[in-house]
Amino acid sequence: MKSKRISLADIAESLSISKSTVSFVLNGKGKQFNISPTTQQLILDKAKELNYVPNFFAKGLREGKTQTIGLVLADISNPFYSELSKAIQESLYKQGYSLFIVSTNDDDTMELKLMRDLILRSVDALIIAPCNGIPELKPVLDETPIPVVWVDRIGDEFADFVGIDNSKEAGKLVGLFTVKPKKVGIIHPQASGVMTVRLRIDGAKEACQQQGIQFEKLCISDDPKVADEQIQQLLDQGVDSFVSLNNKVALSTITSLKRLKVAIPDQARLISFDDRESFSYFTPAITALRQPIAQIGEETVARLMDRLKESTEQRKHLMMECSFMARGSH
Repeated sequence: MKSKRISLADIAESLSISKSTVSFVLNGKGKQFNISPTTQQLILDKAKELNYVPNFFAKGLREGKTQTIGLVLADISNPFYSELSKAIQESLYKQGYSLFIVSTNDDDTMELKLMRDLILRSVDALIIAPCNGIPELKPVLDETPIPVVWVDRIGDEFADFVGIDNSKEAGKLVGLFTVKPKKVGIIHPQASGVMTVRLRIDGAKEACQQQGIQFEKLCISDDPKVADEQIQQLLDQGVDSFVSLNNKVALSTITSLKRLKVAIPDQARLISFDDRESFSYFTPAITALRQPIAQIGEETVARLMDRLKESTEQRKHLMMECSFMARGSH
């Protein structure tokens, strides 16, 4: 059975001195309050002997800050969010902050609960890549004065946001094929209601319309057999170029094309929205749009640090540019 947590009172009682004296010493204020070096050392030795661990949250409540930030992500299993959380954590560490990460699985109910949990843990601020239920979040955020920065998905037009213009970037891809498409297949994941996916679909469709290019929209199946049938149907309808709206569906699309023995890029071309490290190892290598994930993380933290300093600068949306990784599939 575990022993109880050692408190300041336990140390004070064992040494027959006041709790406040122990507190001053363990908070590095012994000299400031004229506590003798002998007494300070006695307290430090006793704390070590008893395996005293400071109550992090109690200390944070006393000081009005915990040096922790809450990061609310839509899906931590998504490589984009894994890389983003790494960039945010590294940037926060340099600023002396720790990070609590929660993943909502794009579930509005879970998102609300996890956000409340983070707020109850007295995080100093929140970084949020929200689900689609933005109106449901606002009452929760209005209950707390802590700063919030939205990342990847815009949560509030009047709040700080760092990310990319998904509609604009998706639209660019339509005009980047080596040969002008006769017909484009816009391939998207099943979560087509997700904000970023919806914007990418709209951007690709609008670009096709502006350039006089026909298009078909497809929600590709996770079942390889069904996916092959779907891709074959698009090929039969005259689709010769594919814009896959994230790296997961890009993998599904290109593997279906290979199983169907379609020569890439001679018979069909493909560009992925979102890059992946493995894409350069395919034959042909997969052409992709790369988001500046590290820079998004760094700028998100920079914006948050300004808010923690109570900056009065007007809230703004920082839209970052993507890079086009021209390989062999387009």
